Amino acid sequence: MFHSAATVVVGVDGSKAAIDAARWAVDEAVSRDMPLRLVYVIEPSEPVGAEVETGGHAAARSALRDAQRAVEATGKPVKIETEILTGKPLVALMEESRAAAMICVGALGRNHAHHGVGSLAAAVAASALCPVAVIRRAPGQPAPRQVSRVVVEADKAALLRFAFDEARLRRAPLCAISVSATAGSDNPDGRRLAQAELRRRIAPWEHLYPDVPVESGVVRGTVDKYLDAAEEPDQLFVTDSRACRELCGTPNAKHSVLAFRFGNL
Repeated sequence: MFHSAATVVVGVDGSKAAIDAARWAVDEAVSRDMPLRLVYVIEPSEPVGAEVETGGHAAARSALRDAQRAVEATGKPVKIETEILTGKPLVALMEESRAAAMICVGALGRNHAHHGVGSLAAAVAASALCPVAVIRRAPGQPAPRQVSRVVVEADKAALLRFAFDEARLRRAPLCAISVSATAGSDNPDGRRLAQAELRRRIAPWEHLYPDVPVESGVVRGTVDKYLDAAEEPDQLFVTDSRACRELCGTPNAKHSVLAFRFGNL
């Protein structure tokens, strides 16, 4: 279904992960002065019986009510829309992404499997036509309430802009990193050069966003290992949609991901 008015969309499926995503999305909707649109997708069964259809709609209505109550409990002034859609969850969310300002999903909801190739959240983040936030928390951790810091690789200027915007919105510090295979402690000259280049890239953005605390660092290895090794819970990693599939499909990660498609930046 196409909507002419932009909204922030949350995929709801009755899971705690979806409730986390709905709470997280409130600030995104409020900051844009847009409605928060909660959608539940019912997959058609074969054959479709009246009893099955009724049960599916009852579960959908219950899940949407729970998500709406969680949003209302934040006490923030956001308009809430709800709708039950019929179809394949990925297809329905792709259609929503045509007009949405952002889609927010939980990492491991009840519809997390997607044709055996990873999570539905990863598939949405990699394919949507708008930015996608995949909200995650490590096992045993409380529900994410506030972003502790925003992390971004500093080699893409467009991502830096969105990362600084998100850090400002969330009143969180920003950590700009550069991944280098050669800038280790055994190569001090290479490390100094990498750090100088990193500082050069982020300096203009620090000037434009003086209210955002910034730290930076050169990292060896991979981004996901760096994020998982950090002590801070509830980090938000800003990346592009091509890089997010592997990150979003990683089980038990404690960081959320905000993915952008470069063709639409």
